[in-house]
Amino acid sequence: MAKNPEALFLTAVGDRHRMRILNLLIEKPMSVKTLSKSLKIEQSNLSHHLKCLFDCKFVDVNVKGRNRMYSINPSIKKIIAPFNSYIRDYGAYLKTCKESS
Repeated sequence: MAKNPEALFLTAVGDRHRMRILNLLIEKPMSVKTLSKSLKIEQSNLSHHLKCLFDCKFVDVNVKGRNRMYSINPSIKKIIAPFNSYIRDYGAYLKTCKESS
């Protein structure tokens, strides 16, 4: 059975690496090398996550020669910023959710 769009969205951002990538890109565009170093994950693993984010239109890529600079899509930035604010304010309550166990 196919997942509904809401579930697909949450699956895409539900991975901790993908969420960390989005949070880094909120600050500024970054190259794969810079992201890999900041996240302390291998470039091959990072590339997998970036492809997912790119395919979902969560990130954009600007290619200049051999360099690829990734940036967050402005539309998803408008969603992630309030999401992060909510987590800061109410994150402790999420631990009480029985579904997250």
